[in-house]
Amino acid sequence: MSIPVSSAALAGICFDAFGTLFDLQPLIAEIDAQAGPGAGHSFVHCMVSWTWHATAAEQYPPLDEIALTALTAATRERGVKLENGSARELVSHLLQLPLVDGAAQTLNTLQAAQLALLSNGSQEALKALVRNAGVAQLVRHLLSSDQVRRFKPAPQVYALAPVAFGVSSDRVLMVSANDWDVAGAGMAGLRTAFVSRGRPQTFVLGVQPDIVVESLSELPDKLADHGLLDFEPSGATVPASPGRPVAITVARTGVSADSFPPSDRPAW
Repeated sequence: MSIPVSSAALAGICFDAFGTLFDLQPLIAEIDAQAGPGAGHSFVHCMVSWTWHATAAEQYPPLDEIALTALTAATRERGVKLENGSARELVSHLLQLPLVDGAAQTLNTLQAAQLALLSNGSQEALKALVRNAGVAQLVRHLLSSDQVRRFKPAPQVYALAPVAFGVSSDRVLMVSANDWDVAGAGMAGLRTAFVSRGRPQTFVLGVQPDIVVESLSELPDKLADHGLLDFEPSGATVPASPGRPVAITVARTGVSADSFPPSDRPAW
């Protein structure tokens, strides 16, 4: 389906990878099976929070190294010591995560707006994820923290998006199931959508998302309702209307990212 996009609409949509577009639950279940209930969630918590520590300390260890260390810590908390080979095998499953329910259809519906992944994962990891999930052809840019050697929520990571799309930051939407990620993107000048999945909203540093959806499947209709994409939920297109009022207004200063490396050209 082709979706005409008005001049006032979004020019690009970025999705967080781990836990937003790609489902961490199978890996969490695997870790729990080997190290006991709660180990998987502890692993995810350690991995995420340690990226914040690394950036604050102006260090940039590869994400897979952080993940391996986080897994070791999470399992040892429960008195389980994994063999190095077993631990690395589990961490490698980060590259084989399935899409969350409804993700493929959402990507297909929204692709006319230009899509990207914006993630703490390496570009090689992101390439593996989209190829293994069969959605590589739907994603135009793979934007990685590797390009600025900082992890989210450093503003330099979010600044990759408007540079890649060639637009001001307020014409880019960041979609994430992580409240801290939404807050970081919002403070960097991007529009934001929080995927709540039944969780109560928590406003990190008081930063609220522009849009809240229960699941990714709701996102296209929500964007249409706000006038950010000119298409009917039924699939019938409507004429673009540049003068159409946009319900979401963002009065933020765009992030200047001219000194940051642009994204690689699409490989698909």
